[in-house]
Amino acid sequence: MTDSIKDKIKHVKTQTVDVLRKASNRVRDYLRVVDKYSDPDGGILPNFCNDWVVFNVIVIAEMLAIVIALVSSRSFNNPILILLYTSILVQSIALVSAGALCLTRKYLNRLPKARAMIMAYLLLLCITWLVSELTYWLLIFVKAEAFHIDRDSFLIQNLFVSAIVMALTLRYFVAKHELKLRTTSEAKAKMQALQSRMRPHFLFNSMNIIAGLTYSSPEKAEAALIDISDLFRMMLNDKENLVPVNNEIAIAEKYLALEKLRLDNRITIKWDIGKFPRKAIMPVLTLQPLLENAINYGIETQPHGGTITIRLWEEADKIHIHITSPIPPKKNQAYSESYNEAFEVIRMRFQNHYGEDAYVDSQFTDTENNITVVLPVRGGKP
Repeated sequence: MTDSIKDKIKHVKTQTVDVLRKASNRVRDYLRVVDKYSDPDGGILPNFCNDWVVFNVIVIAEMLAIVIALVSSRSFNNPILILLYTSILVQSIALVSAGALCLTRKYLNRLPKARAMIMAYLLLLCITWLVSELTYWLLIFVKAEAFHIDRDSFLIQNLFVSAIVMALTLRYFVAKHELKLRTTSEAKAKMQALQSRMRPHFLFNSMNIIAGLTYSSPEKAEAALIDISDLFRMMLNDKENLVPVNNEIAIAEKYLALEKLRLDNRITIKWDIGKFPRKAIMPVLTLQPLLENAINYGIETQPHGGTITIRLWEEADKIHIHITSPIPPKKNQAYSESYNEAFEVIRMRFQNHYGEDAYVDSQFTDTENNITVVLPVRGGKP
């Protein structure tokens, strides 16, 4: 039995480096996503000083000019001249607008979103009016053929078209910016979740404990080895997103069994599990980060340890999770900042999965921390 366990421990240790290497590679992949979707200025408006952005502005403006010329050519005899005049007007408005946004982008991006969009919209309309006015008098000055239109009609027509096009363009910028923020937030949350999953110190401490149990209690060592294998297999599994509540409880019990080996008599666990319907599911590793948080900021801060109480029940088609853990008598600023950062990662994970359907809260009393999580029974969005 002992030799078999020693072989298993040696095999797991040799695979640990590979597991951590794979995890670090996945963290780098998430960081690439963050870099890809992050805007260095963090603003809504793109960088109109960039050559590629200006090229896109020119192409889109010319496509718009062609559409306008095709519609207007029915009223004039020379469609080629109409296309030429329209291209000059539209390209002038587009390039001057791009130049103005290039100069004012840093200022606008520092403003609140709504104010920045209103300022940009008014700026673009003013540019449309100014360029249209100059273009009108230029065409009158050169006595342009096929250009016979009232000045007021010309300005109103251009402002009307510009108002629609600029509104759609700015709305697109807002939607793209919001998508970037969501993508960046999700990528960061995944990265932080993955980093929190892989705790090398927890792994090696557990392996050292198992190695010590090999001689004193081989049966416990073998059971712990199976638990840690199952736990880390689940931690690195991205294919199974939602699991039944009972399965999630079993995973949490394996994690707590390993922590109990490490903390010995310093930790006591009390479970209070209600009945759940078969349809009740939750994201994999829902309980483990909550329990890890309770141990790190509760049990390990107490010289003599303490008790963690875990209650789970179903009510009104919601899964209720309530975890109580001790806290240090005096919480300094470093403790509060570290706890808030760790709890924010947990909160973001639930928010990214459930959106507004999840409720996550942490309340401190004089002697304990009460974490409450309320989730939809059916698991929310995938």
